[in-house]
Amino acid sequence: MTTLQHTPHGIDDPYKILPTERHPRDPQPGERVHVGVQAGDQARVHVDLDHDGTVTRLPAQALGGGHHTADLGAVQTGHYAYTFVLEDGSSSERHDFTVGRWQAVTAIDGVQVTDTGVILTCLTGERAAPAYITVAVPAPGVCTVTFDADTAVVPEGLACQAHIQGRTTVLTAENMTVTLDLDGLSIKVAGHGSVARASLAVRWLEGGSDLTRIEGRFGLGDAPLYGLGERFDAPDKRGRSHDVRVYEEYKEQGARTYLPVPLVVSAEGWGVWLEADEPSDFDLRGPDGVIRAQKLPDAPTRLVLHLIVADTAYGVTSAFVGLNGGLAVPPKWAFGPWMSSNDWNNQARTEEVVRRTVAEDIPATVLVLEAWSDEHTFYIFNDAGYTPKTGAEAFRASDFQYAGRWPDPKAMIDECHAHGIRVVLWQIPVQKHVPEEHAQHHADEAYMLDQGYGVHDADGRPYRCRGWWFTDGLVMDFTNPAAREWWFAKRAYLFDDLGIDGMKTDGGEHLWGRGLRMHDGRRGLEMVNAYPNSYVGAYHDFIQERTRGDGLTFSRAGYTGAGRYPAHWAGDENSTWSALKSSIQAGLSAGISGVSMWSWDIGGFSGEIPTVELYLRSVGFGAFSPIMQYHSEWNPASENRDRTPWNIAERHQDDRALTVYRRYAQLRMRLLDYLHGEALALSAEGLPMMRYPGLEFPMARAFLEEDPHAYLLGRDLLVCPVVEKGALARPVHLPPGEWVNLWSGAHLSGHRTVVVPSPLDTIPVFVRATSPRLDLLLAAAAQF
Repeated sequence: MTTLQHTPHGIDDPYKILPTERHPRDPQPGERVHVGVQAGDQARVHVDLDHDGTVTRLPAQALGGGHHTADLGAVQTGHYAYTFVLEDGSSSERHDFTVGRWQAVTAIDGVQVTDTGVILTCLTGERAAPAYITVAVPAPGVCTVTFDADTAVVPEGLACQAHIQGRTTVLTAENMTVTLDLDGLSIKVAGHGSVARASLAVRWLEGGSDLTRIEGRFGLGDAPLYGLGERFDAPDKRGRSHDVRVYEEYKEQGARTYLPVPLVVSAEGWGVWLEADEPSDFDLRGPDGVIRAQKLPDAPTRLVLHLIVADTAYGVTSAFVGLNGGLAVPPKWAFGPWMSSNDWNNQARTEEVVRRTVAEDIPATVLVLEAWSDEHTFYIFNDAGYTPKTGAEAFRASDFQYAGRWPDPKAMIDECHAHGIRVVLWQIPVQKHVPEEHAQHHADEAYMLDQGYGVHDADGRPYRCRGWWFTDGLVMDFTNPAAREWWFAKRAYLFDDLGIDGMKTDGGEHLWGRGLRMHDGRRGLEMVNAYPNSYVGAYHDFIQERTRGDGLTFSRAGYTGAGRYPAHWAGDENSTWSALKSSIQAGLSAGISGVSMWSWDIGGFSGEIPTVELYLRSVGFGAFSPIMQYHSEWNPASENRDRTPWNIAERHQDDRALTVYRRYAQLRMRLLDYLHGEALALSAEGLPMMRYPGLEFPMARAFLEEDPHAYLLGRDLLVCPVVEKGALARPVHLPPGEWVNLWSGAHLSGHRTVVVPSPLDTIPVFVRATSPRLDLLLAAAAQF
């Protein structure tokens, strides 16, 4: 008997549609719907479509490989059911969906004034019940607009004065004026010399069976738009639509990102933040911006927008950061050079590279080990002997007989510490699926299942990864306090007994399915973006406790507020010039979105090693980044693909890779106190380490935006990476004011372009001539 396979939502991958899905998964009125099915070797398949009691038989087209697709036509508001039917009369189960009806705010019927804002009662056309919009001022420069289709939300925030003048209501608070045009259904927020505008005519899809959609509009103004998280494409986001959804795209991310943030910042000094964890998109292609947020059908139909006005664009970032817990700064040792490779999978190799970097007089302050564990538990060193414990119990280091690839990890870690190198071990939020016999893994897995410590499917069964990353693994639910305690108890000995200093918290992007269930009641759609912060935040708290505040996490994924858990890196990149350019954009975009402690893999981490030229241009960029680190992926090739400077030099037979890297690493150490101090100073203001020059010098913005790869680092430095192959000179757009060449000490007047010689060992860097730290910086560079 033929088994018919049809999964209407697939795994909810926003970019990949399976041939057995419905497309679109959640139809809106007027959309054309196709349904796919795997029907084995059946020659003919048709679909019986029932729309509100009227049944139509539709043919399905054979696509080959047993796949068929049927066109259901353009759907309208109402209920639909469809069944796949084979030639022999057998059929699939019945699949249903309901297409909702668009509703919209059409008029304001009433205004209720409170001490902290106003509540607007909204008429919505065909809908009998009113909707509500609440306007409040939670912080200086921030106006929060909350739409709810059913409930009036009480405004909370600063005290406001309200003035009603006919059909215009004006709120004043903290040097900010909020004007509500009740006839024009618009809101204008003015303050600090900036103006943000939005529409009160919110639109939402009501009555659908799957996802609810809700739309808000805001004025785009005329200036460039920045932000939306760590983005690898052009700085100005205008003219495109951008998904806000945590997603792992292995290399060449394009418009996709591990770390989205639903925040748009205008160069004019205003911004809009959507406070929502569900996926959304920001359509910036028209005269108005459109924000489309997804909601589960039984969740409140609510849209919360924060309109932020500030003196500058980075004032918007500062206010946004203040609303989301601030920016944390890692320990001082994190600002030195990092070394890493996925090929360092044993103690002998690790000690070899540590001793080599010491012998070469190449400083390092952090060693990252990815391939250290048994690849089953991910908390036991590979080849360690031990008596398995129950799944509930935790180990101490004394429980192991270390042998094989890691005969004495404590001695290795102690040696690293003796050289001033901290040790960071790799982690994932997954209990890996292990089909072969492994007593400890199976005991842990059984206990995890018995206690319900993992994420669950909608039907209550344990969720197993559906994506390509650690397929079939159980995913930890860090919203469960008991689960967190159990998970981290098994890893505590790594800090308490062996003395490691941090963890590389990889992954976090692989929650597939809108209906997944978390311990705290949230579901997949509500957690797909929030999960990385839940995961990394739990590790951050654990590590700070074990290290008394002297540890860190190093993460790939994140969302709103990720800056509370430093540091982050840009994920998987090729060793190419284009990856170098896009990584600079990613760091700047992350920064204006509230992620300051950012890094990338010097020279790229994937594939064949970079050329000496690309490597050294990347080293220059890395040395003047918030975090400086090289890393490379595991590879089965016989040749060594480590991105260590000596390997690059030996493979290319070019000692410049070694000697120049050494000079930059030594410079980085001379700047260690400076960089840490800059991070502390800027984080206290809610500002990132890397910033767009044009937004810091708005009077020269158009001029400075001609160079998209220059950036400000800290309060003092203008950094201009060389990003063109073969270039030995670089045009530099100096911002207004007086500047000093870091290397030569030459003074230059700004607001002009100068062509700077850029030999392979030099990245153009300039210091503000008025900086009180000028002499310190010039002294550090003089030894280069």
